[in-house]
This record gives sequence, C-alpha cells and structure tokens, in this order.
Amino acid sequence: MFGTATAATQIDGGDVNSDWYQWCETPGKIADKKTCFTACDHWQRYDEDFKLMKSMGHQAYRLGVDWSRFQPAPGAPFDILALEHFRKMLGSLRAKRIRPLLTLNHFVLPYWWLEKGGWTKAENLPEFYAFVNFIVEGVGDLVEEYITFNEPNVYAVLAYMDGRWPPGKRGISGYLNSLRVQRNMLIAHFHAYDRIREIHAAKNWKHPSISIAKHLRVMDPKDSTNALDLDRAREADRRFNHVFTDSLHSGCLLPPLGAEERVHDGQAWDFFGLNYYTRDIISFSLTKPGTLFIKIETHPENPRNDLQWEIYPEGLFRLLKQTHERYSLPIRITENGIADAVDARRSQFLMDHLRQVLRALEAGIPVEGYYHWSFMDNFEWAEGYTARFGLVHVDFESQKRSPRESAKLYSKIMRSRKIPD
Repeated sequence: MFGTATAATQIDGGDVNSDWYQWCETPGKIADKKTCFTACDHWQRYDEDFKLMKSMGHQAYRLGVDWSRFQPAPGAPFDILALEHFRKMLGSLRAKRIRPLLTLNHFVLPYWWLEKGGWTKAENLPEFYAFVNFIVEGVGDLVEEYITFNEPNVYAVLAYMDGRWPPGKRGISGYLNSLRVQRNMLIAHFHAYDRIREIHAAKNWKHPSISIAKHLRVMDPKDSTNALDLDRAREADRRFNHVFTDSLHSGCLLPPLGAEERVHDGQAWDFFGLNYYTRDIISFSLTKPGTLFIKIETHPENPRNDLQWEIYPEGLFRLLKQTHERYSLPIRITENGIADAVDARRSQFLMDHLRQVLRALEAGIPVEGYYHWSFMDNFEWAEGYTARFGLVHVDFESQKRSPRESAKLYSKIMRSRKIPD
C-alpha cells in the first residue's frame, strides 16, 4: 500500500486557535519569520489536492485533524460546521478510492489547553478524551485506521527540552515535564484505543486498526570499540526509540516514565507506525551532563539533506528488522522523506529507501504500507517554509501545485509496484 503523509497545521491553514499559531506570532521562533496561518490552504483546496493524489496513483493517505479547529475555547461546544467540512474532505478522498489513515494529534494543541499545562497534567486528559470521542463518532464511518499520536518522543524533546517548539521549555524542569508529557500521552493512547474500538463496535462500523507513529533513529556509537560510546549509544536508543513503545506494548509505564505500574491490560496497538529519516552518531562527553553525557553528531562523510540530516537508507532496514524482532507486529512506514528544495536527491532517496523495504519484505518482515513524507511542500514547524519535503512543489504566493520529477517517479512506482533499476 503506497501513499503520502501530511499534518493538519502544516498544510490546512486558517486555524488561529492553536499553540502553533501563537508561537508563529512570537518574534524569533520561526526561521523565516512566517506563520502557519495560510500554509497550503488545503482546508479549502482539498479536492484539488486529492485529485492530484488520484492522478499520481495514491492508494492511501495519512492526514490529520487539529483539536484547536474544533474547540476554540475551554468548555466551548465542538464546532459542528468544522466537522461537516472535514466529513466532506474524507468523502472526497474516499470517492477517489484513497484510504485515509487519520492522525488525532500531530504535535498541535489548542492554545487554551497548553495554557492549562497541556500534556504535563493528568487532570487535563478528559478534555482530550472528549475531543477523540467527538471526532471518532463524527467521522468513524469514513475511517477505519487511526494514529493517536505522532512522534511523542520528538514532541517531548523539542517542546520541553530543546525549547524550539511551544511551550518552549528547557532545563531540569523541562526534562521532568518531558517525562510527564510522554507518560500522559501513553495513558491517553490507552484510553483512546479502547474508546475508538468501543465506538466502532457500538455503531457496527468496520473494526478499526489503531497505533501511534513513532520516530525512530539509528543510534550508532562513534567508536564501536569504546565502551563509553557503546553505553551511551545504547542508552540513547533505549530512551528515544524504545521506552515509549515498550511501555505501550506491555501496558506498563516503564522507567523513566513510571515505576512499571500497569495501566492497561492487553495489547493496545494493531501495527507499528514507523517514521524514519536519519541516524545519529553517539559518543560519551563530560561536557553534556544535561543530556546524560550523550553527545549527538552527524556522520561526517555521507550525503545530507537540506537540514543537514544524514541520508542513510540502510537504517530503514535495520529499524524494520529491529522493530519486527522486538514487537512482532505488522509495520507501516508512516513517514519517510527528505528536505530537498531543488529535488536533486529525492528520486534516488525514494528508490534507495524502497529497496530497503523490499529487502525487509524478502526477509519476511511484514511491512504493510509506505507513506512518503510529504505529499507537498508545507510549513515545516520552526523551519517555517525553508525546508521543502514535498513531492509536489508549492508556490506559497499563488498556491500553485507543481509535481516534481520525484513525484512522477513515485507515481510510476505506486502504479507498477516496481522500483526502477
């Protein structure tokens, strides 16, 4: 199953009630000083975009909803008109025989909820549960596949440790809050998983398939003969790649997210959603006590994308193999892509990474789908519009969409199910 992925705030436009809209309005937060207010205007231009997807041969599309669009103020009733509009979007997508995978939280929060503490406070969770209930009851007849959370580990780091995303926290208190955030997201996922299944069963809708989209990175030691580098690489791998999903798989909150207390009985995910972009080179450094003496570098020799991330296709196979051995779940690659404004490397990137998927399939690893990030250029968070991940070029002044050469290649791959030599 081939398709692409996007996120609501990055493409939709028009939502002034989110924490990211407020963040964009704060000087110095966005690289190009621009905002997410218009983005790709996809909320209005969805049918045009879905027609383009159909012409490219999409079988699937991962899209998102932002809670802030549906509930602009605390205690406010959910916006029925926004829900009706979103149903039209999903109907348009399904009419083109493109299967939606719906993300319920892709980093963005209502500003009012962030002001209350957001994910740092367990007492806030019932308001998120109400949103999940509203969306699933409202569109569940059009959706059978859900992602509850996108990259909870990335959100926790960038919002509460690096301070690059709202609410912009750092330091020891930020680190402790990053653990609370992930803990509460886990609890929220367990609740959402059960509730989505209950709603679908009660309404005799198709049995849903539910997971998270987890950002994984290969963590290699800088010196594989150095015991300290090896130890720090293992710890980086455990904390960034595995603590959240090990907790999810077991139903227990594992250290440092908890004291192994059980919060859910039974398996609460139906597949593994894997987001892969790059690897990190890890070494021990006495100058990094705030990051547990973990120093992160980029491989000095391999090619990089526009954000200076290493391009490392073999890492995808390594992570697919590791994930299969660890969890024995079907796997979907829910994001994989490259920042490449001039489209110089994207075609080769696509072929090289899809060859690693084929390698995994030949090894008996159950990879069910590949969602390339991204369908089109978009608002790339703190980078603004400076990083272009799209198969489709977007002129943000005119909103004209222009498929790149890499889009044409991916279209051929989706239709033929073959990777060119």
